[in-house]
Amino acid sequence: MKVGTWEERIEGFQSFLGKASRMALYLLVLFLLVYGGHRLYHHLREDAVFALKEVEITGCKRLSEGQLLGLLRIGERSDLLTVELGEISKRLQAHPWVEKVKVEKVFPHRISVQIVERKPIAILQMEDPYYLDEKGVIFAPVGERDEYDYPFITGLGRQTLEREPEESKRLIAKVLELLSALRQRRTMPLEEISEIHVEKAFGLQYFTKAEGIEVKMGWDRYGEKLKRLSIIWSDLKRKGIRPLSIDCSDLQRMVVKRGS
Repeated sequence: MKVGTWEERIEGFQSFLGKASRMALYLLVLFLLVYGGHRLYHHLREDAVFALKEVEITGCKRLSEGQLLGLLRIGERSDLLTVELGEISKRLQAHPWVEKVKVEKVFPHRISVQIVERKPIAILQMEDPYYLDEKGVIFAPVGERDEYDYPFITGLGRQTLEREPEESKRLIAKVLELLSALRQRRTMPLEEISEIHVEKAFGLQYFTKAEGIEVKMGWDRYGEKLKRLSIIWSDLKRKGIRPLSIDCSDLQRMVVKRGS
């Protein structure tokens, strides 16, 4: 019994030595990998193997490359190993004109920046005019040198937007619905519309840029109304009649008010 117990102890000790040896080998390999990687990392940095030499920016139309480069905040001696793409994306995304951004490292010396800018569809007239994009986002003030070549949206002030946010979203959605119908039907190009007024009691109405004709559209069925309106426009032009206003609130009964 004693001999058997001694042999078991020897076998257990040998098993322990084997496991310890393997563990020591694993730790040694891990140390060499970490140490070697650390040395390689510093070697690549010190020798500027992946030094940043070029920033490629695509997709910018409204914004200049100079403006975007200023937002990147990349130092002159930066390298691709240390540049934080997430931070760059956050800074670019914070710009009101930037809707989407994709930043990638292109080894060995380049960063690629792909920008998708917001597309304004109208100007919301509050205390100061702001651009409104096709998703209903109020995103940037109109600059002093900007061309006012979008329809103005009136009737929605800052107080309404702040006090009644849900109602304001609903009204803006109606404006977008009308703008979409105008684009699809092409009864009148958007460039010829000067203003879309939001009247809570009666709905939307727009004014033509050249003649100042008021067209009341109500709250719904804009596509159908514009289809009928195009027939009315053609008939009025054929007869040489210049209307003062056209009430399309009721699809079944459109009323034309003649000018003097």
